[in-house]
Amino acid sequence: MAKAKQLPSGSWRVQVYAGKDAAGKRQYRSFTALTRKEAEYNALQWQLHYKEISRDTSAMTLAEAMDKYIASKDGILSPSTVRGYDIIRRNHLQGLMETRLNRITSAMVQETINREAKPYTDKRGRTQTPTPKSVRNIHGLLSAVLREYCPELRLNTTLPQKRLAEQAFLEPEQIGVLLRAVRGNEMEIPVLLALWLSLRSSEVTGLTWDCVDFERSTVTVRQARVRNKNNEWVAKATKTTSSTRTINAPPYIMDLLRRARAGAAPEEPVVKIAGNCLYRRLKVILRKNHLPDVRFHDLRHTNASVMALLNVPDLYAQKRGGWATDRTMKLVYQHTMASKRNAVDQAIDAYFYNLMEPDGAGAGETPHIV
Repeated sequence: MAKAKQLPSGSWRVQVYAGKDAAGKRQYRSFTALTRKEAEYNALQWQLHYKEISRDTSAMTLAEAMDKYIASKDGILSPSTVRGYDIIRRNHLQGLMETRLNRITSAMVQETINREAKPYTDKRGRTQTPTPKSVRNIHGLLSAVLREYCPELRLNTTLPQKRLAEQAFLEPEQIGVLLRAVRGNEMEIPVLLALWLSLRSSEVTGLTWDCVDFERSTVTVRQARVRNKNNEWVAKATKTTSSTRTINAPPYIMDLLRRARAGAAPEEPVVKIAGNCLYRRLKVILRKNHLPDVRFHDLRHTNASVMALLNVPDLYAQKRGGWATDRTMKLVYQHTMASKRNAVDQAIDAYFYNLMEPDGAGAGETPHIV
């Protein structure tokens, strides 16, 4: 057993071997206490636990397993995904964190998820209700960790029912109001990139001048900017391989980009507004112009709905927007605009009204949907 050494302060410290890091460098862990006996006892307890984990990963606590799992994914997954994992690690599942994996049962997981789904009071004293999606994300990380380090545990958790939330988007006349409202100010380019060219907000802020081809009038999406677990903005690859794409840009947008560059270096960002500020500034514009309080990402939703309204072929719309599958595009992003729904409703009503005429007058006539 490692022996404690007395420090100049009078305390006692023990250093024990704690394995090697990713580079193969030996690591040590220190235990300091007021007495030699206490320092050596703490070190011994840790060594015994470390050896047990080496033999059986299920002997780890959930906190240790989650830390190890997140560290193993750092550099592989998107920085924003790792950041989400880290938030869950710090703020959720606290009742299970100090429990060893081999002590966790399916019933304990269900009880914990039940608590996670209940309303809570935030730091400002406001009552918050977790969304089904956030609870599912918490369970998703937990189940992934358990599969990795305690595969014999079989979960059968009942999760909150998915909520089919109708995404916000702008109607055609509202789009026109927004386009006129941003004309000539710093938000015009980012709004047009999302609303007209269907870029994600992370792609808008990740766009650099070397991605803009003024000769061919194209914009190429190669990367995105997201926040990592340290809350820093970093560049990463696009969301999927399909997200890397080249889009033909209209003369109006190209003229705006040409004037905005003003000698900027190729690696400099086209839009210098941070991602979290895009929505805040958009919100001010929306409020001043009496427009719906949509998110910046909802401008991309609006673009998908416009393409559906214009009967743009699915394959072209999918490639232009950078969706991996048309299923995602259709289920999540394409929405029926109220004006189009009204026209469809009127056409259906007219058809049945015609059938109700005496002697079936007008039957068989199919009203035209505009």
